[in-house]
Amino acid sequence: GANLNTFFGFDAMGLPAGFPQAAFAATIGAGLYAAKPAAIQAANNVFVSVLAVVFLGIIGLGASTADFQALIAPVNQHPEKVVDAFPIIFLSLVYHNVVPTVVNQLEGDRSKITKAILYGTSVPTLMFLLWNAVVLGNVGLDASATGIVDPVALLQAQASAGGSGAILANLVTIFSSLALVTSLIGFVYGLIDGWTDVFGLPTEGPKFEKWKAPLFGLVFLPPLALSVTDPDIFFTALDYGGAFGVSTLFLVLPPIMVWKQRYGDDEQNLLTKPMVPFGKLPLGSMWKAAGTLILEQGADKLGVFDFISEKFLS
Repeated sequence: GANLNTFFGFDAMGLPAGFPQAAFAATIGAGLYAAKPAAIQAANNVFVSVLAVVFLGIIGLGASTADFQALIAPVNQHPEKVVDAFPIIFLSLVYHNVVPTVVNQLEGDRSKITKAILYGTSVPTLMFLLWNAVVLGNVGLDASATGIVDPVALLQAQASAGGSGAILANLVTIFSSLALVTSLIGFVYGLIDGWTDVFGLPTEGPKFEKWKAPLFGLVFLPPLALSVTDPDIFFTALDYGGAFGVSTLFLVLPPIMVWKQRYGDDEQNLLTKPMVPFGKLPLGSMWKAAGTLILEQGADKLGVFDFISEKFLS
């Protein structure tokens, strides 16, 4: 919705609140509903290709105007915020849900699986670091005076300034919009598959077509209602999703499951050599560290730390 406002100037048109979100959801929903899977796959491939080109443009142009010294300046270092950043980092870099597919496609070959995971996660991690360096490096030290706390929004606000700043702002808007669309395509199909499993429906055929519209409604309407009610809920959802959802699903449960399989009462001989070395130490460390983070974030969001600081430390 925010990017539609940027492209088309909806704010200046006096349109009712929630219109950009509804327009975006209706456009994407109608396109995915009407198009054939092959067409959607082809379109998604085009979007990904454009994303790559735009990303290179952002890095190339942004690096020439970024103040990288500001990134390492002592005044900008806030180590006390590192723990609060973990939920977003986990949510941004989680890849565990594709591991079963990788293992299956590589037929359990340990060497190939290890290389696929290491190389496959290194590329997006590098892109993530470059994106943050360029975006944050182009946000001035006086950015707080604007009242905008989102660095991407700060860059987009330069669209009317002209010059390289305007080009960078438009590239950032295009990139963030296409990144959202490509991610949404994957999530929609994943949720559709999930709902068909819940209701015992086939994934194609006349019966699926009969229930296709209600299934799409289940996918699009709840998040649309939430976004209209609170346009900034995305940031809250990211924070809570990373702190509790991703941490539980991908940092607590997998090590416990592996521990149970390796060292439980029904311990069985392993068919393949464990991919994570050092036995119990890394497994125990992973879920205990994640559990500690969940407790810390829960206490922080419930105001426990503020209460202790106010009552006992002030």
